[in-house]
Amino acid sequence: MIEITVSLASIDTARRFARMLHTAADAEPHRGQARSWRRAAARLERFANPARSYRPRVRRPRHSEIDEEAVQRVVHGLRPYPVLSRAEARLACYRMTVAGHSTREIAGRVGIARRTVSRWRAEDPLIYEAVDR
Repeated sequence: MIEITVSLASIDTARRFARMLHTAADAEPHRGQARSWRRAAARLERFANPARSYRPRVRRPRHSEIDEEAVQRVVHGLRPYPVLSRAEARLACYRMTVAGHSTREIAGRVGIARRTVSRWRAEDPLIYEAVDR
């Protein structure tokens, strides 16, 4: 196997190179090689498409008020866990931190990354006096 690194100067160049890879893949008799060229072309096309909109993994509600019942379900571990708004997630994170839950458990219940729990704790050190676990 030979690996190469290619530097492309612009998005248009990346698109042209992706088209060339597709053309080469169509003409390639070896199926495995053609497949790897198509994958490389697909990656280039993904990177070359800046208009792609970002979609978060979790669609959070956008209501402004806090649903106390939803927060309590998460804090007390009552499944199924509801999807919380950002404000509700921060409140649940705070209450679970005070109750002594680990970062991993909080992240799993609230539906956020562990580093988000750590970041929220670091942003409000006076509020989060518990040790980051």
